[in-house]
Amino acid sequence: MKKILLTSILFGALMLTATGASSRARFGTYCQQKFQNNWQTGFNYAWARCSRFNNELDDTDTKVFYRNLHGAKDEFEVDNDQNGMERVHLVYVNTHGGYMWHGRKNAVWAMWNNGVVARSKSMYLGNENYKLSILASYACQTHKTSDDGVWVRWIRIFKGGLRISTGSHGTLWDGYTTDECGEDFADDLQGRMKIKYAWKSALSDWKVDQDVAVFASGTSANNCHSRKNHMKWQNFGSYPRLRNNNVHKICWTTWNNL
Repeated sequence: MKKILLTSILFGALMLTATGASSRARFGTYCQQKFQNNWQTGFNYAWARCSRFNNELDDTDTKVFYRNLHGAKDEFEVDNDQNGMERVHLVYVNTHGGYMWHGRKNAVWAMWNNGVVARSKSMYLGNENYKLSILASYACQTHKTSDDGVWVRWIRIFKGGLRISTGSHGTLWDGYTTDECGEDFADDLQGRMKIKYAWKSALSDWKVDQDVAVFASGTSANNCHSRKNHMKWQNFGSYPRLRNNNVHKICWTTWNNL
């Protein structure tokens, strides 16, 4: 049956290619609805998705920033991430994404600026300021798993000490039935649901098929899957922060067409 997209658009594929958790943990949000010179297709529901995430989670935790992606590349990458991503325990990102850049394996997040992306191979998260632990990306394909590129794309990020990352291995959508995805994710986190299942539950949609993924780091396969399967917003700080040569495994769970 042909999929009906409401007013929706494909949410993600770049057009070039396809501490301990305190009682009030810190979070921030990077979101973009329109792009300079229309270098990427705009979204209709990005602001709704992000603001509803913020409005829910800041009932229990501390919102440190809510900003767009104008000139934000340096706040993702190592040169200036201590003034961006690393200011919080959890970052929620809403933009276009991809898994190849100029023919090379690189997860990328589109900035507002024409032709500019943040690249995974230039990111090293979890080692400065408040030390980011959880990266949540409402963006297509950043968590691609169907090729042999997961380790190449993600090892530098996890070597910084990031604990877990949620995203999509394929397609996410922008439409009126997805405007609550952010709020639902925040609500599920507050409800002590495991991060893995909070992301799955929040992105499941009755109208469009969502491809969902969760990554984690570990010292071994068993350790990695245990971290991925049991980590919560309330206990992420109890899981050791793994850096550099202590990261021996990146593991994942994916779901298709939720």
